[in-house]
Amino acid sequence: MDRFFSHLKQPFTSVWICLGFVIGCIATVFYYQTLEFTILTIFIVIVSAYFKPFLNVLLGFICAICSVVINFYVFYSFEIPESSEKYALNADVIIEEVISAKVPQYIKVKILSLEASTYPTFLAPSALLSVNTDNVLSKGDGFSASLNLKYFRSNKNFNVFDNEQNAFINKTFFKGKVLNKSLEIKHYNDESLIIGYQQFLKNTYKNTKLLWLYYALLSGDKSLMDFTDKQFMQSLGLSHLLAISGLHISLIFGFAYMFMRFVFIKVNIMFEQTKNLSIYYSIAGFLAAFLYVYLSNFLVSATRALIMLACCLLLYFIAIQPLRWRSILFALVIVLLVNPFYLLNPGLYFSFLAVAIIFIVLNKFPIVNTGIKSKLLSMLVIQVGLFIGLLPLSLYFFNGVSIAGLVINLMAIPLLSIVILPLLIVFTLLSSFIDISVIILAFDNILHYIFELLAQIPQAIRWVSTGKVDITFLVFSYATMLLLYLMPFKWLALLPIAAITFNYFVKNEPLWQLHVFDVGHGLMVLIEKDKHAFVYDFGPSYFNRYSRTRSILLPYIKAKNLIVTTSILSHEDNDHAGGLKHFIAAGYKDTFTQFHPNSTHDVCIEKSINFNALTVQSFKSKTFENKNDDSCVVKVFSSDYSVLLTGDISTSREALLIDANHNLQSTVMLSPHHGSDTSSSSEFIDAVRPKIVIHSSAYKGQWEFPKPAVLSRYKKAGAKQLTTGKVGQITVKFYSDNLVIETAREQESYWFIKD
Repeated sequence: MDRFFSHLKQPFTSVWICLGFVIGCIATVFYYQTLEFTILTIFIVIVSAYFKPFLNVLLGFICAICSVVINFYVFYSFEIPESSEKYALNADVIIEEVISAKVPQYIKVKILSLEASTYPTFLAPSALLSVNTDNVLSKGDGFSASLNLKYFRSNKNFNVFDNEQNAFINKTFFKGKVLNKSLEIKHYNDESLIIGYQQFLKNTYKNTKLLWLYYALLSGDKSLMDFTDKQFMQSLGLSHLLAISGLHISLIFGFAYMFMRFVFIKVNIMFEQTKNLSIYYSIAGFLAAFLYVYLSNFLVSATRALIMLACCLLLYFIAIQPLRWRSILFALVIVLLVNPFYLLNPGLYFSFLAVAIIFIVLNKFPIVNTGIKSKLLSMLVIQVGLFIGLLPLSLYFFNGVSIAGLVINLMAIPLLSIVILPLLIVFTLLSSFIDISVIILAFDNILHYIFELLAQIPQAIRWVSTGKVDITFLVFSYATMLLLYLMPFKWLALLPIAAITFNYFVKNEPLWQLHVFDVGHGLMVLIEKDKHAFVYDFGPSYFNRYSRTRSILLPYIKAKNLIVTTSILSHEDNDHAGGLKHFIAAGYKDTFTQFHPNSTHDVCIEKSINFNALTVQSFKSKTFENKNDDSCVVKVFSSDYSVLLTGDISTSREALLIDANHNLQSTVMLSPHHGSDTSSSSEFIDAVRPKIVIHSSAYKGQWEFPKPAVLSRYKKAGAKQLTTGKVGQITVKFYSDNLVIETAREQESYWFIKD
C-alpha cells in the first residue's frame, strides 16, 4: 500500500502508464484483429526502444490488452451447445422485463443456471425469450424451464441504433423460446427490493401527468416514456437529465454530505481536532449514492458515475490536495479497469469531456467571490463552454444539436439540482409514512405547466438536424480545440481545419445510392439522390409497438438529413407495410400522392416521374386478386444504371411483365418475394439480366429464404448475390464509371460480438 501511495507522487510515470492504458483499451476494443491494431502496436514498441517515457506507455498498453481480454472472457463470453448437439437446455431464469404480455409473451430474463453451469446474479447473462404459456408473467418472477437458445443477432444497418452493440453492453447474449407449456413461478428475494421500490414509485406518482419523468429520475428506468416524450426531451437538449449519470450521483452525494454535516453540527458530536470530519460526511454521501445506483439496478451510466465518484474521493483524500488534471485520467483508467467495454457507451465520452471542460472554464474564469452575480456568470460561461465543447460529440452521435438547449439548460440544471430532485426525494420519503398526494399533484401541475411552455418553442430552434458527420470530422474538431488551448502558436489550429476542408472537396461522392435495409423478413428500400429520398416499402411491425420504420427508416432519414419526396407501398402485407402508419404519422403522407393518388390501400398506378434526374417507372398490373402479385413493380434508372424493385410477385406476374415487352433489364434487382421458389423464374432472370441480386430476408428465418433453387438460378445467370440477413444493410453507390457495394456487417462489426 505504501508503494501505491508513493507511486501516486510520481506524476509523470503514472500519467504515461495511464495514457498507455487508455490508448490500449481503445485500440483493443475497437481495432483488435485489424491492421490498424497491428500497426499501432508495432509503432509503440519501436518508439519505446528509443524514448524512455514510452516504455511506461508500452507497459500501460500491454496491461490494457490483458484487461480487455480478461474482462471479455470473464463477463462476456458465454457458450451454448450447438443445436445439433442438444436442442433443449435446462435453465433457471428470473424475468428482468416483460416486453410483450400478449401470448406468446416476450420477455427478457437473466439466466441463473444453464445445464451444469451456475452464475451469480452479477455475472449472469441475459436472454430474450418467447413464452407460450397461460401463466401471467411479471418482472421479478423466476422459473425453471427447458430453453431453445441461439446467440443474439439483430438487424444491422448504417447510421442507426445498433441493437447488437447495445445487447452486448447489457449482457444480452441469447435469443430463444421456452419449450414448457406450464411453468412453476417463484419469486427471488434479492430482486424484491428493487422491484418493490419501482412499484412504490409508480403508486406514489400514479395520478401525475409527468409520471414518466419522476419515475426516470428516481429509478433510471425509462420504460414509462413513450416515443413522443423521448423525442420531446431530445429536441430540448434535456435527454441527459434523464440518464442517471454524474449530475444525479453528485447531487445525491451532495445532499447526503450536507445532511450528515448538519447532523454532526446539531448534535454536537465531539471528535479530536485532528480528525478530518469531511471523511465521515463523504462516506455518508457515497453510501447514499451507492443506494441510488443499486435501486437503479446498476445502470451502466449510473455505475460508471459511481466509480468516478469513488475514484475522485480516493484521490482527494490520498493526495490531501484539490483535484487536478491527473484525477480525470486516473478516474478514466479505473472506470476502464472495471469494464473496458464502457467505451462502447457514448455517455462515457460526454461524461469525461464535460468534466474536463468544466475544469478548463474554472481555470480560465475562476469564481473569485461567492456573490450571486459571480456564480451566474460562471454558470453561463460553463454552459457555453459545454455547448461548444460537446458540439462535435452531439453531431457525431445524435446528428444534430439543440440550440434552445443552450439557454434551457441554464435554467433546467439549477432547477433540477435545487428544486426538482430534492423535492422528489422528500416526497418519496414522506410518502412512505403519510399521504401527501395533494402536494405532489400541486407540484406536478406547476412542472407540467413549465413543460407546456417549453413545447411552444419553435421546432426550428429546438433541434437543428445536421445529418451524420463522420469520425474524421470528430477527430479533427477536437484536434483544433486542443491546439487552440495548448499551443502558443494559435495559427496551428488552422491545420486540422484545412485538412477537413481539403477532405470535403476531394472526396468522391456517388451520383446516387440504393439502400436495402436489414429488417428481418420484410422489405424496406430507400434510393438517395442529392439529399432527396425515394422510399419503397416500410418493413414489418411487431407487437403493435416495434416498427422497423421507427427504429431504422426514420432515424436513417434524420441521420442523413434527407428530404423524402416520393414513396411507394408495394402491397399491404405486414412485412412490407407494418411501419406505414408510423411513416405517415411522421409527416410523410403527401409523398404517396404521385403513385397512390387516392389511398395506399389501392395498388399503385402506372406512371413515370422524374426524381432528381432519375426516372421512376411503375408497371401496370391486371387484378390478380392476391396481394403478392398485385405488388407495385418499379424500375429506377439513370443513363448508366438501373434498379428493379419487385415486391412479392410470383412467376404469374413475372410472365405478364415479360409479355408486356417492358424494358426490365437492370443493373441491380431485388429478388421477388425475398427469394421464394414461387418467384424468380429463369425467363424473368433472363429478361432482367441483373449484375447484382439482393435478397431481403431474415437470418435463418422460418421461411428459409432465399431458397437454394433460386440461388442456383441466379448463380447460373452470373449475378452477384447478397442477402440482408447475412450481411446487414446493403448499400450500392453508383459513380460515373463504376459502382461500389457496402454492407453493414462488413463495415461496422466488432471482434467481440458473435456474428
